[in-house]
Amino acid sequence: MGAGAIQTMTESTESVYACPQCKQPLESYVCRQCSASYPVHDGIPCFIPNSPMPDRPDVRQVYDDIYRDHQDVWVDQGRSEEFISYFCGLARSRAQGRVLEIGCGEGTLLATMTGTRKFGIDPSINALRRARSRSDAECAVARCEQLPFPSAFFDLVVTVGVMEHFEDPEAATREICRVLSQSGHYIALIQTDLSMSQRILLKLRQYIWPRFRPIELTRWARKKLHNPIIQPFRKSYTIAGARECMERSGLQVTEVITRATHPAAPLAGSHVVILLAQRTGGNRPALNHSSTLNDKLA
Repeated sequence: MGAGAIQTMTESTESVYACPQCKQPLESYVCRQCSASYPVHDGIPCFIPNSPMPDRPDVRQVYDDIYRDHQDVWVDQGRSEEFISYFCGLARSRAQGRVLEIGCGEGTLLATMTGTRKFGIDPSINALRRARSRSDAECAVARCEQLPFPSAFFDLVVTVGVMEHFEDPEAATREICRVLSQSGHYIALIQTDLSMSQRILLKLRQYIWPRFRPIELTRWARKKLHNPIIQPFRKSYTIAGARECMERSGLQVTEVITRATHPAAPLAGSHVVILLAQRTGGNRPALNHSSTLNDKLA
């Protein structure tokens, strides 16, 4: 067996998690530095405390309730097979090493992504049980504001519709930058705000015209009327605001993808934006990502 294979096997059997509070290595999910210990449920470590702050909602409970009452939770928000294939191709063109999806939910995207080692975090253990059944990724209950990983560990971090729901966007984005390698990439999909008339028009285009989709329309209406999904910490972003948040945290935005800039991109509407960023100080120069992506996906 070669040295590279031995190293990969050794890495796969070692715990890579770090204390989300003081960032020191964990031994059996116990931090010797600050004495914090973290439980493991069904083989999934939990790095969010049971007792939330009194002035904030319990994000674990909120998302556990969502995934208890619903399956394929985000499929009506543009998570089509075509979009997943496109987004994974975009990710693959940036990095294929260690990959982290923040807010991975049920793991549909994570299962399709490629990487030498894949990780997913989410506030809901109910979601992660499904994600683990779909993928060989390592899953943990965690918050982006306190990522349980060593610094410079990942080649790629992705979020899809998650950045708007960070409890503390500045702290979360700094953590993303911290865990990225010096040449690491961050890809974030956000949904900018729509007016009421724009929301109605979007749903008409999704379910009524140009193709009537009665089954999907019924499922969407049932979801809205029965146990509607309400997420906490909804922050409104413009493209400029999201870019500024990333760049304040040490990331350089290298490309912005919208329907206007990339008409062939299978995005759910003009309000959906993908930002591609790279950690500042990396040894890889910024690329013309439009031409690079087209070449690699051709």
